[in-house]
Amino acid sequence: MVEVITKSVETTLRTLLESGGDFSVGTILRSPRWTPQRRKQENHKLQLEKAMEPNYHHDFILAEVCRLFKEKLGIVQDIDFITHAPASAADVHAYEYEDGPSPDTDKIAFDLAWNYSSPWNTLLSFLLCEFQLCCASEAWPIRKEDDYVKEILWERYKQLQTLWRNAQPKLTTKGVPETPAEHEAQLVEDSRRLGKESRQVTCRRNKYHHRKTVLDRIVAMKSETSDDDLGSWKWLQRLINTLGEHGMSSEESSVENGIENVLRVKKLEWRRNIDKELEIVDLQRVLDKDIFCSQGSKPLPRKHAPDNPISSWVPVVGLPMALYDDTWILQLTEHWRESLEILKAPFPWMKLVAT
Repeated sequence: MVEVITKSVETTLRTLLESGGDFSVGTILRSPRWTPQRRKQENHKLQLEKAMEPNYHHDFILAEVCRLFKEKLGIVQDIDFITHAPASAADVHAYEYEDGPSPDTDKIAFDLAWNYSSPWNTLLSFLLCEFQLCCASEAWPIRKEDDYVKEILWERYKQLQTLWRNAQPKLTTKGVPETPAEHEAQLVEDSRRLGKESRQVTCRRNKYHHRKTVLDRIVAMKSETSDDDLGSWKWLQRLINTLGEHGMSSEESSVENGIENVLRVKKLEWRRNIDKELEIVDLQRVLDKDIFCSQGSKPLPRKHAPDNPISSWVPVVGLPMALYDDTWILQLTEHWRESLEILKAPFPWMKLVAT
């Protein structure tokens, strides 16, 4: 505990000196207060860094944050957090308003009634310190500033907090608490739903990276020979890169004719219909087998049909108008349309014919 306090003091002093703050003997050390304008500038700088960095940078930091949480909380997987014993309301109140003891960093217990802004949850600052110390001692290849890591720590805490809250017994429609059997059944259902959502997110991410890899490979090959259709493949490459991972659809497994297992592609109501363009890319992946290894099970057929389920993914903001569905756009209110932050830059559309 003494070491933690020492590290905290060192961090505060370093921050104070770097910020140009002054202090005198007998004053209480406080973190420098930023003006709203300074905070806005720092947030803009952070968002700009995240937008320009490679995806694997964020993935690396997120993986290390998850590992740190599991190590400090003594859990193996997220679902284990539902048994977390939070800090008692009496301890939290005594620490915040009286001269109560500070949180125990050796046996972390969060104030799950509140978010990361709770004074008790300054435990997250301790985790930030531990993260950066580990980064320095192990000489990680990717390093980020405190604000970058802090945002991921906060998001991770919110995810675990939501998981814990959803796992607590609830009132039934009759106004009485759930029985242990009802509560267990609800936990099983929530676990099944979260597992399904996780698989869909992974599939969507893989789909984007597979298509991107195919197009990068084809454009590189055709650039060497200056093929006539190079412009078409570059346009497809730009289309996929602009849509990004969140612009890909997900699938839902189904059985067709009582025999064949298929994947029913969920409809993205907000996105322009680009089924034909995507089929060209996906077909090329099958033809160029040397791009992807043939290990693993054979991919299931993907079916597009009018009665396919509608995706619940939120629309991607900041795309050119040409990538949104015209009918869907017309149904939006002015406020909702403004929230999409549609780019004014044009995205010329190209009609492609598969050969």
